[in-house]
Amino acid sequence: MTDSVKVSIRANYRQDSSSNVFPTLCEGILIDQTSQLFGAIPPERIGLNGEYDHNGLAKRVSLEFSKTFEPDELGNLKIAQRGTVVVLLGNVPSQEFLIKLVAVVMDVSGAVDVEINGVCVAQPLRFYLEVKSSKQALLNLMSLITLR
Repeated sequence: MTDSVKVSIRANYRQDSSSNVFPTLCEGILIDQTSQLFGAIPPERIGLNGEYDHNGLAKRVSLEFSKTFEPDELGNLKIAQRGTVVVLLGNVPSQEFLIKLVAVVMDVSGAVDVEINGVCVAQPLRFYLEVKSSKQALLNLMSLITLR
């Protein structure tokens, strides 16, 4: 059984000297229909051409990625957003490349954080460990790591 909560807001109206009627809410907070409170588009919802776009941040990040990186570098990387958080999903070739991606994302207006939980780094490493699991393959990987 779930409990439901009912919230009601009561607005009182007052008339000023110029015969305009303004609703007041919560003891003195004035709510005007011409208020700019809801007039501006949040930065994470601004589209490629300045219009409102629910996925605007993800689209602008995708555009920056296409300007900064080659298509084969990005591979199957997917970009999504959850509010002001950019979510990256897919495979990247290295940790250094992932750091570059995050740096580009954080330069985009409206991005507050980057979620990388869905990113797999170094797909070839998994291939060596799962498919070619041998002592020689492990030694080859260790030599690549120590060269960096």
